[in-house]
Amino acid sequence: MKILVVGCGSIGKRHANNAAKLAETAVFDIDPQIAEICARDIGIRTFSNLQTALEWNPDGVVIATPTNLHIPTAHASVEAGADVLIEKPLSHSSEGVDAFLDLAETLHCKVFVVCNLRFHPAMYALRQNLELIGRPLCVRAHYGNYLPDMRPNTDYRKLYSAKRNQGGGVVLDGIHELDYLIWLFGPVIKTLCYTARVSDLEIETEDYASILMRHKSGVVSEIHLDYLRPFKRRGCEIVGDQGMLLWQSEGKNPEKCSVRLYRKKTVKWEVLLDLENVDLNKPYETLMEYFVQGIRGEKVPVLKGREAAKELSVALKALEMSRMDSKR
Repeated sequence: MKILVVGCGSIGKRHANNAAKLAETAVFDIDPQIAEICARDIGIRTFSNLQTALEWNPDGVVIATPTNLHIPTAHASVEAGADVLIEKPLSHSSEGVDAFLDLAETLHCKVFVVCNLRFHPAMYALRQNLELIGRPLCVRAHYGNYLPDMRPNTDYRKLYSAKRNQGGGVVLDGIHELDYLIWLFGPVIKTLCYTARVSDLEIETEDYASILMRHKSGVVSEIHLDYLRPFKRRGCEIVGDQGMLLWQSEGKNPEKCSVRLYRKKTVKWEVLLDLENVDLNKPYETLMEYFVQGIRGEKVPVLKGREAAKELSVALKALEMSRMDSKR
């Protein structure tokens, strides 16, 4: 099996390293120097342009480019006959998304989207114990990290996260939270949102977002996202009619993570998960293993293209509502 990774930034290099453990792997990046360093470090090959790379006839293509290049690169990849695994979010806009997905289906190419948080140990603990809190009623999810610290030795102002036309901003960047809430509680039927740039960060995009969603299941969920917290934190509180689940993660390298359960009938907290140092690469390894299985035609629990398009539409609607409100 052959896997091509397009985009050799930090996440692309991680994908390439994991793919190389499972299949013959190659990389391409518009910056040949970055691609050569990535290929040399991992011990794989590189290509000078995308067309030549696709003529190598990869079975799967992992797309880790800036968000605005996801659909054009994926379009070329499925035309070459490859299944694709696209970094989150699927795109920075709705333009061309349906046409691409229609083409992939016509060509019988599979489309998967990276939402590696689904394979985080905390998410396993939440899903496995969700029924213990009875009927879920409301949820509060949050994620925050200081943008200048997110890519060490890189000027944050040059990151796609800082640029509107490349699909940056904390709403699309933080689509993990939206994904797992929809995964756990079903489709969204109503969305409210407020976004702003509240700091002095030199970016074009929002650094703060508050999203409120009503799910078809009746659950009400809130998401808080920011590029502001000097110490990375992520977590979720799920309240049910028989108890609650609480996930808290803090820091990165190491990430300390805990999941606790409170049940009305016991009136006690139970520790379900307590990790001092989460293996940050394990979810990505699991995802790549599933991608390989998916290429082989097996059914895998990875976010599919059509599902990702629906999630993108919720995120884009939230952004649109917020921008309309700011103009009033």
